[in-house]
Amino acid sequence: MLALLAAVALPALYWDQGPATAGTVKQAGIERLYVPAGEQAAWKTAGFDAQGFDAARFVKVPAPGVRYQMDVASATTVPWIDANGWRFQRKSGGSYYYDAPPGKAMLAAAEAYANGVEAMIHADAKDLPAFGRMLAFLRGIDGQTLPALANFGVIDNGSAQMGEVMNLVARRNLLFEVVRKADPKYDINVQIGPESPANPSQFAALIRQKLTDEKRLVRIFGSDVVLVRLNGDGTRVRVHLINYSGRKVEGLRVRLRGEYPTSALATFDANGALEDYSAADGATEFTVPSIDVYAAVDLRK
Repeated sequence: MLALLAAVALPALYWDQGPATAGTVKQAGIERLYVPAGEQAAWKTAGFDAQGFDAARFVKVPAPGVRYQMDVASATTVPWIDANGWRFQRKSGGSYYYDAPPGKAMLAAAEAYANGVEAMIHADAKDLPAFGRMLAFLRGIDGQTLPALANFGVIDNGSAQMGEVMNLVARRNLLFEVVRKADPKYDINVQIGPESPANPSQFAALIRQKLTDEKRLVRIFGSDVVLVRLNGDGTRVRVHLINYSGRKVEGLRVRLRGEYPTSALATFDANGALEDYSAADGATEFTVPSIDVYAAVDLRK
């Protein structure tokens, strides 16, 4: 595997089922956790790195996932991704709390890690073994911090309209950075003005049109339920692929700007290698054979 990239604070478990469950937590391979105030000493005696949970430090975010809604025009169901990446970008440096329903703790951990934020996850007891595997996986691929990559800047006025625009462009895998004022490193800096479309969906479509697909740093093909994040420094890139559907996605095609002849793939709860790899003509393309919850692809020039 390549030298590891994109180090962040790993997600942490919040566990409120009492020290009597220490054996269950230890069996899941979890040694560090947050517990209700007053229980730290008992957990430390049981051999854990336990800290008291202070809810005031964390912003609660919705559980991630996919909802399937009816498309009136085509009489079919279409996926609506519930993701928090745009919220994390809107409030840089925040700490977040997920109250994850059954089956969602692993996705919450992957989402937080890929976006580089500190997160506390209240996991369902049934998810504890898989959550432990996810933490071990993330720990195994964690390493040097690299900056997030984006195609354009967003000048956020704090309005609900701009929040929905950021949500929609993120769901379209259009990579942005929230900036205070127009940043000259970007060809496009987006803000709400008198001529901006009032409909956030139309606004998001206009941004994509102005950016053009040819200039996008990354595009994915073959799925509407996988979101991507990029970290890089010009010679190295990590591609984070987060599958929100709760079902495996197979045959995901990825295209990046820039030629990266060296690559490595790491997938949670799955094995495999990149397929149909090409680094030529100013772009790199490959297929990820299968993604369960999360995959990371490390690329080097």
